[in-house]
Amino acid sequence: MSGAEAGFAAQIAQAARDRAASWAAVAEVLEGPGERLAEALRSGALAAAWRDAAGWVGDDAELFLADLMTLDTYARGSRRRTLADDVAALRAGCPADLFGAAGPGGAGGLAGAAGPGGAAAPTAAAHLAPHARHLADLCRAEADAWASGDVGRGRQLRAEEQDVITASLAARLPAVGRRLAQESSAQVWRALGRLVLAVLSVESGEDYHRAVLGERRGRDGR
Repeated sequence: MSGAEAGFAAQIAQAARDRAASWAAVAEVLEGPGERLAEALRSGALAAAWRDAAGWVGDDAELFLADLMTLDTYARGSRRRTLADDVAALRAGCPADLFGAAGPGGAGGLAGAAGPGGAAAPTAAAHLAPHARHLADLCRAEADAWASGDVGRGRQLRAEEQDVITASLAARLPAVGRRLAQESSAQVWRALGRLVLAVLSVESGEDYHRAVLGERRGRDGR
């Protein structure tokens, strides 16, 4: 591999790492309101992940900018609030039926409808979170492949990522993003819903801000 080729591969590897962090942030949102999500918002970790990922998408970065500023404001304001206060506000500020019982974030989700045997039934968001986590894993593997010079494997993994988006997220994630963006009483949830749609837009090539929310941001709607 020539020096120029190695430099290109290193750039693709870093972009894949940033995309992995972006999908992991989406999974945090889908897993629902709890301490882990509150801590990620308070620390600015979610905003940082999406800001890094947006750095690779050219003009489509505009899909992220306004809502990232909302997350920045939330993080700064958290210095005057307790973690418990933020968890309670997150639970109260979103459509309750989107989230089932606490998932991997622990101490966090909302009670879902009881399923067979009285267990909380997974909801739309809870069902989608593992797919977002799987995409993050695939992106990390893609980054490793490009970093090691295995171009064929890197391209194969990128194709697998697109297959997961098409088969597992494209039909259902837009509805979750729309409900968060339009039905949440808390501004931070509305921003998170739009950011979830922004990630799906740049990863799939479809403009879900326009298709789902009727907004014209980024692309030819600037």
